[in-house]
Amino acid sequence: MRAAASVAMLLKLSSGRQRQAVLTSHCTASILKEQIKLCLSCEGFGNRLCFLETTSNAQNVPPDLAICCFILEQSLSVRALQEMLSNTSLDESSQGGGHRTLLYGHAILLKHTHSSMYLCCLTTSRSLTDKLAFDVGLQEDSTGEACWWTIHPASKQRSEGEKVR
Repeated sequence: MRAAASVAMLLKLSSGRQRQAVLTSHCTASILKEQIKLCLSCEGFGNRLCFLETTSNAQNVPPDLAICCFILEQSLSVRALQEMLSNTSLDESSQGGGHRTLLYGHAILLKHTHSSMYLCCLTTSRSLTDKLAFDVGLQEDSTGEACWWTIHPASKQRSEGEKVR
């Protein structure tokens, strides 16, 4: 299975009159010469593991997009993130808002809109021995580096430091 991932951004006006970026992470996979569209989804209540929601047959069964949306809580350069994580005296209120413009190479913190939990790498018994094996899911707090994700361009036409379009 080969998938080309992209991120779609929508701007939503919140009750605080500030703009929040609402993201969905989707990809297209070719399985047995058929194109299937998938979207990263989470429920957050009971089951905290993420799964792929099929959006290919949307004309027959509409996808539940409420469980596919994430708020871009914070965006930082990787260097600023490393400084923030190394400074243990910082509390959550003094972290700042980060950048308004999303750039390739930046670290982002994503909050699930449906459950208000953070997208993170979950620790499993297998991930303790194999650094490439981890589960993606939700957790209630954003402490540590497990909840931070780095944006990389999907094609060679874009480079790090360039604005995400």
